[in-house]
Amino acid sequence: MNRILLAFLFSFIAIALLAQTPYKAYCNLIGDENSLKKGIVSVSIDYGQEDLKDNKFVDENGKEIKFRTMVSAANFMSKLGWRLEQVYNRYDKIDDSPIIIWVLSKEVNSDAEITNGFQTKQMYTKLRVSQ
Repeated sequence: MNRILLAFLFSFIAIALLAQTPYKAYCNLIGDENSLKKGIVSVSIDYGQEDLKDNKFVDENGKEIKFRTMVSAANFMSKLGWRLEQVYNRYDKIDDSPIIIWVLSKEVNSDAEITNGFQTKQMYTKLRVSQ
């Protein structure tokens, strides 16, 4: 009986150690205020990826998703489980235009979950090349 109880205890400890602990992942929604004159805001995302090239949101056909405001972009991300943490502005080093940055967070169990529900132009291009 003690052996069965001991085996059960070790099994429970092993399962508990292998279970992934959720952690908070962060991303930046980056909005270009120059595009507001056209009635849309150009929004890109930085979720910690190595290459920030082609990081605008696209649909399943690879067409850029246009947002009328930063709030509509935040609502898009909110539906995917992201929560607003902080908002700040900075100025572009090249043309001194204002850049809006919204920091969002989401509880995930793995890095693979960070991009669930959205894709960027870069992700779309890589997927098309691999097919």
